[in-house]
Amino acid sequence: MQYILIIFCSLFFLGCSPKYKSINEHVLPSSTQGKECISKCQKQYGSCKEICEANLEICKTKAIKVAKKRYDEKKREYVARLERYVDEMRMYDFNMNLYYFDGFFGYGYRWSYYPRSFLWYDSYPVIRPYRPIKPSLSLEVEKATKEICDANCGCSQTYDKCFVGCGGIISTKEVCVENCP
Repeated sequence: MQYILIIFCSLFFLGCSPKYKSINEHVLPSSTQGKECISKCQKQYGSCKEICEANLEICKTKAIKVAKKRYDEKKREYVARLERYVDEMRMYDFNMNLYYFDGFFGYGYRWSYYPRSFLWYDSYPVIRPYRPIKPSLSLEVEKATKEICDANCGCSQTYDKCFVGCGGIISTKEVCVENCP
């Protein structure tokens, strides 16, 4: 019992520990030549981001086409499963009525689509069928976008290299974001 209490307390205090996030802090160089160089880096960064966003939009249109194909396929599967579900629910309702009626007389059997015996009459329990999940186009678009498109173009990394090359200093700070003391 003491071990369980010790484990519980340690997990409780671990959950309450502060959480930190590392943040890069950019310090500009003092020379005018360094500041001019950094303005060029910023222009390159801006053009890199514009190109990246344009490529991302093109990629998203491709992802939407892929998602629509997947959605149409999943919708056809859903319709087929839904028809099967309706048939299974009819049989379930029939079996539940039969089960209660037979249970009254002490039998408790059910009828089945699938023959286990010559008369298709077996003694397995009646299990309610599961309703199929309807597909969502928005979820398919989100999934396809994550699979196909890459939002990270490396613009930040090239900017940081250019910034340091111009004489700037990048320092990493740990900042508390949750459960701070």
